[in-house]
Amino acid sequence: MFTGIIEEIGEITAIAEAGDGWRLTVRAPKAAADAVHGESIAVSGVCLTVVGSTAETFDADVMKQTLDVAALGTATVGTRVNIEKAMPVGARLGGHIVQGHVDGTGVVLEVRPGAQWSVLRISLPDELAPLVVDKGSISVDGTSLTVSAVSPSTGSGTQ
Repeated sequence: MFTGIIEEIGEITAIAEAGDGWRLTVRAPKAAADAVHGESIAVSGVCLTVVGSTAETFDADVMKQTLDVAALGTATVGTRVNIEKAMPVGARLGGHIVQGHVDGTGVVLEVRPGAQWSVLRISLPDELAPLVVDKGSISVDGTSLTVSAVSPSTGSGTQ
């Protein structure tokens, strides 16, 4: 489980095909410093399992199904990614509960800057619309956000 509060901005330094998926190497010194095999780290909202690490990088395998539904599937070497280590049991929950299991991707249609925050207008596939509720939470690239309003579907995948 994660909180949706990003701890570090990492960078993908290598992508190698691994079966029908990828093995990623991510440079994220803060997360990698004490990462161990089997640990979960969210990479732009996708829960990945560490399969190897150095002092500054960690490796994780990403299956095809994840690449098909997550924005991570369009990443390339050099892509910057949001990093969050798993929340320890008994720790204070500072954000929302984020599983790191991606249902799909949306498109940012508009960003309206405000004095204290920005409002994002995001479209999403029609089949995901019933899962999003007013005052609920949603994760965008691993960042947990509160939904301030839900618009009716236009039938074109735009909310």
